[in-house]
Amino acid sequence: MKRQYVVFGIGRFGASIARTLENNGCQVIAVDRDPEKVQMIADEVSYAMMADVEDPEAISSLGLKNVDGAIITMVDHMEASIVAAMMCQEMGVGYVVARARNEIHGRILEKIGVTKVVYPEQEMGERIGRYIAAQDFMDWIALSSEYSLVEMKMPAEWAGKTLIDLRLREQFGFNVVGMKTGDEMIMRFDPSQPLDPDQVLDVIGKNQNLEHFQ
Repeated sequence: MKRQYVVFGIGRFGASIARTLENNGCQVIAVDRDPEKVQMIADEVSYAMMADVEDPEAISSLGLKNVDGAIITMVDHMEASIVAAMMCQEMGVGYVVARARNEIHGRILEKIGVTKVVYPEQEMGERIGRYIAAQDFMDWIALSSEYSLVEMKMPAEWAGKTLIDLRLREQFGFNVVGMKTGDEMIMRFDPSQPLDPDQVLDVIGKNQNLEHFQ
């Protein structure tokens, strides 16, 4: 049975989440008080509904008790975000992700009981900043406040050596979790196999170790 999610707020951020969930096999209920936004996404999700998210009765009337999760994306209307979070708790929605405008907004959402508060603009800014600063890495994805996954080109001096020879965990404090050769992603690899100079490595480690390495 398909998982069902409700997305409150169909701006660019909310619409992107709704489309992504729908395209990945989920049923999506998109909710917004703007009829134009509802109409624009109606053909791309399972259900598109118009409702004033600041009105608890309007949210109750949507019949969302059986959804697997809710995503609350409004930040320009903090009251609407808070009301939606409170109603999700009252209806017993077990998994709620909410976008926060600032730290105070985020704290309120956490106190209400939101599962995860996200700060997409801040997180994207940090990711881009790390990417610019870490010129030896092709991409940098934060996994938590301490750990990240980075994509890196094979250092020339590693070519022809094996992961066993390099002892990356002991020397640098990170682990290779994937290799890419051209468009092929390899998740299972032999650590005794000599490395190809054209390979790209995906590694996970503590931020301080990754920063020190690069």
